[in-house]
Amino acid sequence: MPIRIVHTADNHIGMPFRQHDDKTRERLLEERFTALERLIREANENHADFFVISGDLFDSTRVKNVYIERTVDVLRHFTGNSVLVLPGNHDFYSGEDTEVWKRFRKASSEFSNIELLVTPATVSFDVGGETVQFFPCPCPSKTGKEPVTGWIHSVDHNLAALRVGIAHGNVEGLGLDADDRYFTMTMPDLEALGLTTWLLGHIHVPFPTTSLGCDSQLFMAGIHTPDSVRCRHIGSAWLLDFEELRLKQYKQLHPGRLQFIRIEQNLHSGHDISKLQQTCNALDPDHVILDLKLSGQLSSDEQITFNQLVGEIEDAFQSCSLTVNVKRKIDEDIIGTHYPQGTLAEQLLSNLLADKDHPNDVALAHDLIKEISKE
Repeated sequence: MPIRIVHTADNHIGMPFRQHDDKTRERLLEERFTALERLIREANENHADFFVISGDLFDSTRVKNVYIERTVDVLRHFTGNSVLVLPGNHDFYSGEDTEVWKRFRKASSEFSNIELLVTPATVSFDVGGETVQFFPCPCPSKTGKEPVTGWIHSVDHNLAALRVGIAHGNVEGLGLDADDRYFTMTMPDLEALGLTTWLLGHIHVPFPTTSLGCDSQLFMAGIHTPDSVRCRHIGSAWLLDFEELRLKQYKQLHPGRLQFIRIEQNLHSGHDISKLQQTCNALDPDHVILDLKLSGQLSSDEQITFNQLVGEIEDAFQSCSLTVNVKRKIDEDIIGTHYPQGTLAEQLLSNLLADKDHPNDVALAHDLIKEISKE
């Protein structure tokens, strides 16, 4: 039987989501737990031997105790050999008094299958007569110039064992860290350490970029469920099979159920309104955090239709933020109401209104004339 590992990272339990309203905030806080529960269930269903968390299980070192206890309650249900938890840069370990890990140890003390990796030292397991060695590299602080993998150079490697590195930090070429603030590692340096594979955290985008394969020495789990509109994937983790001291196969898991979607649309006609409606109708309102940014110019009748649609969208989606900058379209009635016939302003706006190739120019000119009139 292969040795099977489920790899996750950057779960950020306790992330505050302050930019959202109370209802959305509660959904997002809850999703971080339920996505982790799904991942534990999937690990058990696949008979995984290890559940590895490569840093930032928690969003900070001072996360609420109720979140820590609930997280432990989720992790304790793993039925494999061990849950291995590495401190990352958000939940770094700076000593015995580090608040989050002091509480975590207390909450998990009765569960022998949960192991906190705070010491840079080899941890060995026997799985079906085969030796598995883990090389944990915990983060000692929020930021750091040097990678935390250097200690591995000075320890003996059991070449008859499966050797797995666990670390958290930027990898040159995979993430953006121009100032080398987040324990930046390089691919050549990781390869030189002579391990079978590396399970990494910190970069919220999964690596490799293929969801199924058999050839990679490095894995970035990516965040397990999206945390903002910047996250383009739906949540990620890895299921890894090793056989005869080599990677046999990897498969991407998707424990997340919520997705952030931003729609930016410039509206100038009834057709544009219909297009917006079709786009929103194609989404699952129960699983989408929708961010609408709408601009443009619409006629009076079109604005009535538009306002009705916005109301329907807000009713349909549990979580929807809305930024609207849709003005009334400049037409002959507006020009006639504001500017006497025959004046320079009336003639200019009437000519621009007739120019169908540049529909925005008349509105820009109208706004400019109003600004000049105030002075």
